[in-house]
Amino acid sequence: MDEIFFETKIKQDGTKLFAFSIPLMQHRDGAKGGGKGGRGQGGERSGRGGRQGQESREGSSHSSERMTEQLYTSLDEKLNETGYCQTGFLEIDTHQTEDRLHLLGECNETASELDKIEFPNVN
Repeated sequence: MDEIFFETKIKQDGTKLFAFSIPLMQHRDGAKGGGKGGRGQGGERSGRGGRQGQESREGSSHSSERMTEQLYTSLDEKLNETGYCQTGFLEIDTHQTEDRLHLLGECNETASELDKIEFPNVN
């Protein structure tokens, strides 16, 4: 359900890059997730926009802080699990799309021959 995306790319010069993303957690507004709640309150839909705006003004910094924290925690787990960046990484870009939080990074170390075998480029 919570699909974590992790893709590695090793450049010709040995630079180790990766793309990582996690789904945004939307447990506050059940109606946002495609109407899974199904409470049958049709009138609620028209008022949703107003509430969303309010929530994003009041709670966005807190929820985005929590999501960023979750992104880094999940990334640390994935890097530990795969052993991809042994000596840490440099964050190149972080951005959010409609339903995911993304991070593009570069490992501090260059790729070894073993890295090239273990993490082949898919393209």
